[in-house]
Amino acid sequence: MKSTFLQEATPAVPSRGAGLARLRLGALCNYHVFLFASFLFLLPNLLFATALRPLPGVIVVAASAGAFALLWRGTRESRVLGASVDAVSLAFCLAGGVGLCLLGGEGHFFYSTADWLIRDAVLADLVRNGTKVIYRYGDQDYLLRAPLGMYLSPAVVGRMFGLYAAHIALLAQNAVIVGAILYLTATLAEVRKAPFILLMVMFSGLDILGVLAAEAVEAAKGEPFKIFSHIEWWSAYFSPVPLQYSSFVTQLFWVPNHMAPGWWFALIVLLHVRGEIAFSALLAACLPLLLWSPLAMLGAAPFVAWLALRAPGRGFLTAEMVLAAMAGLCFAPVALYLVMDAGAVPHEWLAFRDGFLRTYFSFVFVEIPQAAVLVYAWRKIAGPDRGPLVLALVLLLVIPLYSFGPSNDFAMRASIPALFLLAFSFARIAVLTPRDNSAFPTLISSLVLISAATPLLELKNAFSGAYGVSDCNMLTAWRKTDGFAFPTNYLAREEKVLPWLISVGDGPAPLTVETRRCWPDHPLLDDRKK
Repeated sequence: MKSTFLQEATPAVPSRGAGLARLRLGALCNYHVFLFASFLFLLPNLLFATALRPLPGVIVVAASAGAFALLWRGTRESRVLGASVDAVSLAFCLAGGVGLCLLGGEGHFFYSTADWLIRDAVLADLVRNGTKVIYRYGDQDYLLRAPLGMYLSPAVVGRMFGLYAAHIALLAQNAVIVGAILYLTATLAEVRKAPFILLMVMFSGLDILGVLAAEAVEAAKGEPFKIFSHIEWWSAYFSPVPLQYSSFVTQLFWVPNHMAPGWWFALIVLLHVRGEIAFSALLAACLPLLLWSPLAMLGAAPFVAWLALRAPGRGFLTAEMVLAAMAGLCFAPVALYLVMDAGAVPHEWLAFRDGFLRTYFSFVFVEIPQAAVLVYAWRKIAGPDRGPLVLALVLLLVIPLYSFGPSNDFAMRASIPALFLLAFSFARIAVLTPRDNSAFPTLISSLVLISAATPLLELKNAFSGAYGVSDCNMLTAWRKTDGFAFPTNYLAREEKVLPWLISVGDGPAPLTVETRRCWPDHPLLDDRKK
């Protein structure tokens, strides 16, 4: 099949009754790409079941089997997923996934951002102790209670072949997921793939304007400019409330464990509203994502509720929907594990903070100006995409009102599915709009160029210098990198652990804080932390 990667594509709005292709077991089609990526998200749930007591473990295995059975059935009639794989485009996207994950520090070939200091430790602990890790700090025992979806499959490789093999497996897993998402998203957009993918990857707010505004205020006061730890924390200058909508490169480099499920969920929403997969298949694809990122799934929940409400009433009486509902209930042990002792994580409503509204309106203006472009070009947006896009915009206006996590992780992570849907429509409109020097294409180009500052700075940081893989445990890494705010988002106190769900008393000896060097060749940490 001739590749459409660089050639012009005629945009089309898919309909369920026209131009459909049937899946053939002997032919490689786009649905097989979708199925394989779904399996990568599902497999960690099966591995996690081994950490649970027998009954909840069997329930999670049954849930995973039911979800995969729904996905294996596929879509009998599908316009995009039923089409043959465009091998050139898929190869390019997979290569792009490898390149982005490498630059993000995975495998430690390039600089790994600060968050990897803790994530590498979590991976090392899972390789060392298996799927259930116990820590002892002071006279208290803790269970590793965290979204482990990204780590569990690579950790199995690490237990067989060593810690560095686990890092290579992590790189391979995430590169395939990113490549599959880019390929399926670009195929679904039905525009020229190369510019569309570039616009998606480089999607960001106008963070540099926030930094310049802070610099101008400091200059007016005659004071030295305050240095930001990261360009996307510009709002912290104007308010003590931390707010951030992370650029896509920032998500890739700092939080692939949240990025991957958030992007994947947004993609399956687009596939569903365009008639590519049934609602039961959407549920089967998104249920395993909870173990990867409950915060991203909080941002996904309103979309699931909306899609359920718009589904025909009799559609819930099918065998597929009954199986999907049963599988959903059987994932309950995963949800219970993730919420154990979660009340210790800092949280508050920000809307009642003094001066919050000033920060809020400037935040919306800087972070999602692409929404104005889409409102203006509403008629150019594909009909099926409009409903999810409206909901995405509403959520992006509401999410900043609440804070959860030590750095307001809720705003950064729950926004990922909505930002992906915004980026999809914006990139599609940008590619479809002719460059004729009129006001509208000039506005699009200006937004793209100004917003590029954030991802370009992230790419620049990738060349700060690589450092070696560390096998320090999570408590040791935390004490060296922070040591003040206790990592409640990673740990659950022993007395808060549900005894019928998971046992804390058996298994390897608890890990404790060690006095040792973890990153002797780190280019940015001082010797006290190394």
